[in-house]
This record gives sequence, C-alpha cells and structure tokens, in this order.
Amino acid sequence: MDKEIETPVSDTTDKEVSEIPTDENIDLTEVPSDTAEDVVDLTEEAVPPADEAFTETVPEVTETPDAAVAADAIAEAPAHKRSKYNIIADIFIFAAAFFIFICTVGAAVYYIIYAGKYEFHADCTDTIMWANASLESGKLYDPSFAYACFLPFSTSTIMIPLIKIFGFGMTAHIAGMLCFFILITLFMILMIREITGNTPAGFAGTALFISITLVTPKLREIFWGHTIYYSLGLLFLVIGTFLYARILSLGSKESKLKKEGKNHKGTFLHKLILFMGLCLFMLLSGMNGISGLTLFALPFAGAIFIEQFINKKYSILSGKTALVTFRALVFLIMTVVGNMLNNHLLYGLTANYQNANSEFSEMNSWISHLQKLPIAWFRLLGVENIPDVMFTNKQGIPNIVYIVSALILAAMPIIATICYKKYGNDRKGRMMRIWVWLHWAVTAVVLMGYICGVLAVADWRLTPMVGTSLILSILFVCWAVTENADCSRIVSLLIVPVFAAGFLAFSNVMKMPKDGYKQNTWYQLADFLDEHGLTRGYSTFWNANSITLITDGKIKVSDVYIDDKGVSMRRYQSSTKWYKDNPLQRKYFLILEGDERSNFIKSDDYKKDIPMNTLTTTINDTKYTIFVYDHNIVKK
Repeated sequence: MDKEIETPVSDTTDKEVSEIPTDENIDLTEVPSDTAEDVVDLTEEAVPPADEAFTETVPEVTETPDAAVAADAIAEAPAHKRSKYNIIADIFIFAAAFFIFICTVGAAVYYIIYAGKYEFHADCTDTIMWANASLESGKLYDPSFAYACFLPFSTSTIMIPLIKIFGFGMTAHIAGMLCFFILITLFMILMIREITGNTPAGFAGTALFISITLVTPKLREIFWGHTIYYSLGLLFLVIGTFLYARILSLGSKESKLKKEGKNHKGTFLHKLILFMGLCLFMLLSGMNGISGLTLFALPFAGAIFIEQFINKKYSILSGKTALVTFRALVFLIMTVVGNMLNNHLLYGLTANYQNANSEFSEMNSWISHLQKLPIAWFRLLGVENIPDVMFTNKQGIPNIVYIVSALILAAMPIIATICYKKYGNDRKGRMMRIWVWLHWAVTAVVLMGYICGVLAVADWRLTPMVGTSLILSILFVCWAVTENADCSRIVSLLIVPVFAAGFLAFSNVMKMPKDGYKQNTWYQLADFLDEHGLTRGYSTFWNANSITLITDGKIKVSDVYIDDKGVSMRRYQSSTKWYKDNPLQRKYFLILEGDERSNFIKSDDYKKDIPMNTLTTTINDTKYTIFVYDHNIVKK
C-alpha cells in the first residue's frame, strides 16, 4: 500500500514542478498571453495553495467506503467550524474598521464646519480668494490680482461654482473644503483597497491618515483650513497611484481572459480609458507649475520607472521595461504640456511667494537648517515644548505618545524599504515598491528645499514628508499582516502608538467648542466694525482678508503696508480694484495694532490727514486702534 502511494506522488510532483514556468525561461513582456507579470499576478489568486496542489496530484486511495465516509466527516467538521469562525471574524473586523472610520470622518467634518472657525485666519482665505478672482474677472487668472501661487487645478476650481451658489463667504469656503475632504477620503480608501485587496484595511488606514492630520493646529490648517500645494500634492499622489494600480489590475484581467480565449475587448477598452484619464490628470496637475511638478509628477513618474528599471527579474531591453518607460515618459510629457499651457494663460503674471520657496539659502545656514529638522518633525506631529512637566503628568503622557508616534513614522518607511525585495512581483508588490520610491522622492525634494533652501523657516513645510511617510506606513502594515510576513507582529505593535496619537487628536478636536469662533480675534473684530457701521477700510494682511471672508464680503478690508512713511497698497493676495475710490462710500477706516499705531502717527500721511474719529478696542490681549476717515486714504 505505501509503495503504491509513494511512487506516483514522487514522479508526478517532479514532473509538474519541472513544467512550471520560471522568470528565467519566459518572455517578460506586456503581451497578454506571454506576460510573466500577468501570470504571476493571476497566479496569486488563481492557483491553489501548495498543499492543495500537492493533494490533487495524489491518486485517490481508499480502503473501504465506510472508511472514506468517516474520513470525510472528520475532515469536513473542523473546516466548517473554521469557516464559521472566519466569517464571524471578518464581520467583526469590518465593523470595527468601519466604526473607527465613521468616528474619524465625523471628527474631521465637525472641525471643517464648526471647530475650525476658532483657528481661522488670513492664510485660510487664499483658496476662495483665487476662486473669487477668477469669477469676477471671467478669466482663469485675474490680471489685477496678486497671487501667492498659481494652482488652477485645485479646490479653488471647485469653489467657483460654489461661490455662484452660496455667494462669496464662509459657506462657500466650508463647502469647498468639504469637497476636498470627500475627494481625499474617497480616493484614499480606493487606493488602499486596490493595493491591499482588503476593504477593512482601506477604512482603518484612511481613518488613521485623517486622524493624524488633526494632531496639530498647523496640520489641521494645511489639510482642512485651505488647500495649497502640500495637501494638494498628497491628493494627487493618492489619485495617481489608485489609477495606476487599476490599470495594472485590468492588464492582468485582460491577459487572463485572452489566455482563456474569452472576449477581452471590454477590459482592454476600460484599461485604455483609465490610461487616457491618467494622462489628462497629469496634464491638469502640470498646470500647477513647479509645485505640481516637484511634489507629484516627478516622484510619480520617477517611481514607476525606477521600480521597473532596477528589477533584475526583467531585462533592461525587455518589452516590459520598454512599456513602463514609455508610460513614465508620457506622464512627464503631459505634465510639461500642462505647465506650458499654464504659462501661456498667465500672460506674464508672477507668484513671488511661490517663487521664493524655490530659491537657495546661504550655504552657512544649511547646517542650522539640518539641526532644526528633528525638532520641526516632532512639533508638526504634536510634540509640545513643556519643560519641568513630569512624564507621568496628565500633560506629559500625551506628549510621550506623540514622541513615540513621530519616531515610528520616521522609522517605518525605513523598515518598509528594508523589506523591498519581499514584496513579490504581483500587482500588490509592485505598488508597494512604487510607494517606497514615492516616499523617498518626495522626501528628497522637501529636504532639498528645507536644508538648502528657505523652507526651514516653518515646520509645516515638512507636511508632504509626513503625508507620504504615513501612507507608506499604513500600506506596509497592511501588506505585512495580509501576507503574514515575518515582521507582521512587530509592525502591528509599532503602529499602535500612531493609532494612539490619532485617538488623542480625535479626542482633542471633539472637545473643541462648536461656538469657539466667538473667541476668534477676527470674528470679534468684525463684530466691532459692524457695530460701528464701518464697511470699507484697510489693514495689514492678517486682519484684512480674514474679516472680508468672515463677513461674507459685507465688510471689505484690503491689505496695506503701514509704517512711519504712511499707508500704501500691498500687492499680495489682493486686487488693485479693491483700492479704487467708491463715490457712494461715506466712511473708510484703518485698523492698527501694536507698533503700527506709533509708527503711523509719525508719518506725514497722518499729520497731513488727521482722522475724523478714533475707536479703540482690546481683543484677546491685543489693543486695536481704528482711525475713521470720510474719504479713501489709499491711492491706487
């Protein structure tokens, strides 16, 4: 009996193993019927586990019908129980992940609609100001407006119809930020699910991402207060990688259908449409200029190319490498075309603020910039400067959590990179490797500007690094757990402090009062102006644009320079139209704070044109002086 069983097993197994194609003896091209990538991709889902394949090669051997029935009964009973337990576990995991997701989404929406008004300031107005400038001028760019940066393909585009619906004001601004939130949340779920093949992972990973963006006031502002290139670049990376993962998935499906002799034209058309859509997306993102190029297009196209190029399983001259190179080049070309189109539409306009961020700093400052980097990373991720506070204090324990979380988010991408060769050559493995390259490409760009440029003046300019580090960490943990990798238990424990930091952020946001805006300086200042019937005036940037948006444009305050030489128009996030005389305007005002008053009263402008009235008020320990005039005091 033993001999009869053993001989065929050995012969059959050796034969079958010898017939299995390997990476060395097959043509690695994109041709569906011959594609090694597609075979590997499909094998992961289509081929049964090794123990099942081995069992199928063994001739069925039974001694008696009763023995066979008994054996089946013994084998099936535990399997049935395991299946039942697995279903229950899957339901529980899905419910838990979805619950965490809903809670986190609720916190973010609460912040955008209500709590965020407490932290609202002038920087939060830029997105809707750009949209309003386009709407008023009827052009993509208003020639009379001085832009901080050019981001025509952004949330400002969404806000244009919202202003038409709700009018210029906080309602349109909040609606626009909710649209951005929906976009990044939706595509984050889709991207994680597409790469991991796990829906609960999509919910949990997205929840973790959102919660970390709520950790500090600056991260909350960058992501949910307004939209600039830092948060926009991350949104584009998420959308781009999702679309590319779908293209790879459809390529595998097309190959399988063609190999089986089935109709694959629909799948091919679907893949082609997605590829063309991604090309269009690259063109539009290229219109965002240098920021779109450095924070999205170059890292994205570069990661796709380099992942394939250094893969030794494929020849440099193989059809597969040629195809991937072609894709990367097309993406870059479309980006350049978009940039050229945007330059044509600018008609000579410049964005001095954006351009300044791309300049070198003095070489003797580079070492100090590098030394500031760790502290900036910690501060951005919630760590506070609390000297003399005990570690075990109520304030000290959360700080420890944030410290550990920040360290893990710095270390996890390194661990993910060390595991680079373990990801395999299926679609999931390729996307993991692409995200590894994406993170390091974005990190290189940011560090270049931070150390050798002028980005070190603000901690929040590390935001793209935080974003890609967080996304890569989430994907790496999902991969390790779903693939049951050797490091799965370790990384599962490592991500716990990051979840804890996210929970603290969630808790802090939910504690923020719904009517916190009543304590906001600019809401109070706007109320003071309204009480005194003042509707048109001037102030420095931080007062000007904030009050204009908060009051839905009912009180218009324009940005000016105030010094010992007098008052003059400032060309930053403002339009020259705002400084024109209005014959129907009976009163103009000038808001002064701090040293502005003492400097201004020394000027000839003040001495030659004494205000008709003076008002004073103190808000949040800051004294404001308001000079009232019966005429326009700022000439265009």
